[in-house]
Amino acid sequence: MSTKKLSPYKIMTSVLTSYSPTDEEKKSINSFFLCRWLSNSPRAIFISSIINRYYKEIPPSIQYDFVKDTLSRDGIKYIKYSKKEQAPEKTIENISKFYKVSIVDAKSYFDLMDDEEKNKFKHLYDGLE
Repeated sequence: MSTKKLSPYKIMTSVLTSYSPTDEEKKSINSFFLCRWLSNSPRAIFISSIINRYYKEIPPSIQYDFVKDTLSRDGIKYIKYSKKEQAPEKTIENISKFYKVSIVDAKSYFDLMDDEEKNKFKHLYDGLE
């Protein structure tokens, strides 16, 4: 029987569940992503700060155990993880045309814009073609 391999993200978020990953699975956790995920909870920022400061000295399996023990004591049951907003293709094309940059650069511009600017570019060239 083959066991399904969990993604590092699933292993990382398992600190909030009763699942106990193997040491090999714990080693697959990236400290940067762990800290970034923890920073989405005001109650877990302190934990994130400690790991961020000492991540070179603390092995990943110990980081996992530390987070799991600390979060279970604090009663944290859920930490939201913000997904990156997908840029509408038409908006990216409009940004690219307007600033005369490549599509890759236009995506970077999109990531830096606020909602008002994004809406401006959404229909910028409608009816002009």
